[in-house]
Amino acid sequence: MEDYHEMYMTLFVATSKAIEDLQKAQLMTEEMFAKAEEPIIHLFPPKQDNEE
Repeated sequence: MEDYHEMYMTLFVATSKAIEDLQKAQLMTEEMFAKAEEPIIHLFPPKQDNEE
């Protein structure tokens, strides 16, 4: 019979590490976003019905 405890623990450790890695990546990207300069936004007037 397979060692289900060992299988469970292996999966649990890998899942926990994946969650931790995703949380770190989220924090890093949130910090990047917070430090980024505001983008330059160009507004164009809406097209008139007779314009194409």
